[in-house]
Amino acid sequence: MERRTLNPNGNSNKCLDVKDGVFTNGTPVQIWDCNNTGSQRWVVGLGFTTVRLANTNFCLDSSFATPPNGTVAKIWQCINDIPAQQWSFTAIIMGGRITLGNQSICLDLNKGDVTNGNVVQTWQCLGNSNQAWTNGA
Repeated sequence: MERRTLNPNGNSNKCLDVKDGVFTNGTPVQIWDCNNTGSQRWVVGLGFTTVRLANTNFCLDSSFATPPNGTVAKIWQCINDIPAQQWSFTAIIMGGRITLGNQSICLDLNKGDVTNGNVVQTWQCLGNSNQAWTNGA
């Protein structure tokens, strides 16, 4: 599997990023200028799978199997088959959403704001641009 960036709403200058590059349980994920560092390289498989930081054992984590709207996404040690780490990446032609399991819960850019440091959260899937993601280079 390739190590790629995840970009909000097709913006190839902004990337899903681990805050301060700190790889430890509970570190939030945010939006940041793409800088080709390990805190922005993700491995995304097909179907229901983890979204893992490349060359680490840290995965994108939603805190709960069914998180409430506004739950800040974070990284956590990858644990096989726990619902809080099972995601599905929908094809770009279908909106490019990253959904939690088979639920209608999406990875969401808070208020669609691409300012550096803006948090990424879970939110009910609404099909808006806050929830559109592309798999970059």
